[in-house]
Amino acid sequence: MALPADIDHLVFTCADLDAGMAWAERTFGVRPVRGGAHPQWGTHNALMSLGRERYLELLAPDPNAPSAGRANVAGRALFGMGAGAGASAGAGAGAADGAAHEAWLTSAPRLTTWMLHSRTIDPLLTAALHAGVDLGRVTAGSRMRADGTEISWEIAIPPARPLDGCVPWLIDWGWSAHPSIAAPQGARLDWMEMVHPEPERLRRALDAVNCRGLDVRQGSEPGIRVGVACPRGVVVV
Repeated sequence: MALPADIDHLVFTCADLDAGMAWAERTFGVRPVRGGAHPQWGTHNALMSLGRERYLELLAPDPNAPSAGRANVAGRALFGMGAGAGASAGAGAGAADGAAHEAWLTSAPRLTTWMLHSRTIDPLLTAALHAGVDLGRVTAGSRMRADGTEISWEIAIPPARPLDGCVPWLIDWGWSAHPSIAAPQGARLDWMEMVHPEPERLRRALDAVNCRGLDVRQGSEPGIRVGVACPRGVVVV
């Protein structure tokens, strides 16, 4: 299975960051390190390296985020976070919403989307539009690392999860040190495949962002599967 050379990171979402870090340590034999907070999303993260300029990101709602960030449920939904994204289900929520919320709180971290590094984001956005997928527009972002160092980036934020998270977001770290450098080592992304009800549509979108050769197969439920070589062997998630 061909891996696109510019895979930047895999995004695993969870309801609680500490629980997600413990899950990663049990699953891969490597404990992630806390990265920092994203006030605009009301989230915080932890990272572990998946090889040179590649990493796994655990993303969870930040209980200490400003109220505007905690209220940004729509924003967190872009990352595939569950019902309420860790917020209270609320007295007016229906039974289905309440059940989804409980499942979100107790489930293991899920691989919900991924990001691709590019120094030329705009041409890829145009190509994706021609392939029928809106990957958004470029905006600047930044966060403070746990050691007090600020890192910044440019990222294209899509208006909705592109093809259920199977098409990557586009990111450029500019002059910042890549986050994988300071992340715990010991794991490596070995393979990756996509499953989607519309595989040909997904292939066109992936081709448009220079991800040709990535394994895509048809399935009733969309999803991403990866094999991670680590101290536990090659773990499939």
